[in-house]
Amino acid sequence: MKKILIICTLATAMLLCCVSCQRGVRSVLGSYSYKISGEVILTAEDGEITHLMVNKRGQMNILRDHLSDGRVTITLNESTGGAYYCSALVKGDSLIVDQHSFSTNILTSDNINPLHENSSLVFNIVASGKGIHNEDIIMIEEQWIGTQGVQQLEGSKMLLLAEKNE
Repeated sequence: MKKILIICTLATAMLLCCVSCQRGVRSVLGSYSYKISGEVILTAEDGEITHLMVNKRGQMNILRDHLSDGRVTITLNESTGGAYYCSALVKGDSLIVDQHSFSTNILTSDNINPLHENSSLVFNIVASGKGIHNEDIIMIEEQWIGTQGVQQLEGSKMLLLAEKNE
């Protein structure tokens, strides 16, 4: 009798654990509008350092990874046309974003007037980060390391803020 009670208790505990893990993944799935902002440091070949602000917007979709429990695939479609994806692990209300690569335009001019020509460079970025989700909001802090020719880019606190679309 004791063995049956112990087995039933363990089975119930495992079932509750599985259900709570799935609920965490389910709560984060969907379509979001996002904005990435932060400051990057650009180092040129001659050692000159430039601080640039990055502001990017777009649509983000989070899909379940059916091959692995607790994992999701995140797709990001920038409003300027770029697109990339990454994988993340959902643990409760936390997201751990795997290292991923993408290319993006970084505005290198102080002039943000749309009537004037602005200069930008395409950087190859390697990023990873951690975040949280709470109801319809996701906030992820990423670290970026990038290159464009001999120029190096570093962003230590790139903040992605996303709100679920209705």
